[in-house]
Amino acid sequence: MENTSEFWANVSVVVVSPVAIAAGFAKGAYDASTDNGAFSAGFNAAAGPVMKEAKKFGAEHSATITRGVLTGAAGALGARLVNVGLRRLIN
Repeated sequence: MENTSEFWANVSVVVVSPVAIAAGFAKGAYDASTDNGAFSAGFNAAAGPVMKEAKKFGAEHSATITRGVLTGAAGALGARLVNVGLRRLIN
């Protein structure tokens, strides 16, 4: 079984990866077109820190994220039960 903090760290990286990839592509393309360096160097300079910080955030806040997910699921289930109960009571 995977460690909870590692799980949320990886989820956080997946969530921010589109933004990190877009920023990396823009920085890499700019650097390559203006002779400021290689595309890969510019890409890694922009995308790397974003993904690293997202992973750190997910690991540090895993307990809070887990609590929020469970609380939201419990609230949704409770609302569903109340809704079904009221329907049966009214009909």
